[in-house]
Amino acid sequence: MTNRIFFRSLLAVSLLTGSVSVASSAYAADPAAATQSTQNDFLGNLSQKEDNLNNRVKNYQTQSAASQAERTQKIQTLKSQYTNAPANEKANIQNKINNERDKLNTARTAQTEKVQKLRNAPQEQKNRLNALGKKSRSDATNFLNGGL
Repeated sequence: MTNRIFFRSLLAVSLLTGSVSVASSAYAADPAAATQSTQNDFLGNLSQKEDNLNNRVKNYQTQSAASQAERTQKIQTLKSQYTNAPANEKANIQNKINNERDKLNTARTAQTEKVQKLRNAPQEQKNRLNALGKKSRSDATNFLNGGL
């Protein structure tokens, strides 16, 4: 029993050491690694992804605000038509105004939901990464304790 635990722990340590030595020698053999900037490391990639996400959110908010302003202007135009319209066209114009208001409210709600979803994406990714790390640790612990 003791030999089996010793053998498994020795095997696990040798596998880890071998993978680290292979990775470090591959890194040392890479000529691009000598000129690698901080943008290529893990934190650099995360910060770049966050910057890209922030830019996407700003662009989406700008486009959405322009769309909402256009729709608001259309509502104002319809209201002015309504005040100057003959009695038989007022109901038709009022329906158009109501439709445009509904579309504007839907667009505002969709914008809010999409911005929240985009802003919550990094936290969801972090949660998935933490869950993967916990599973890997538990798998390694189970392997070293003899239970697969």
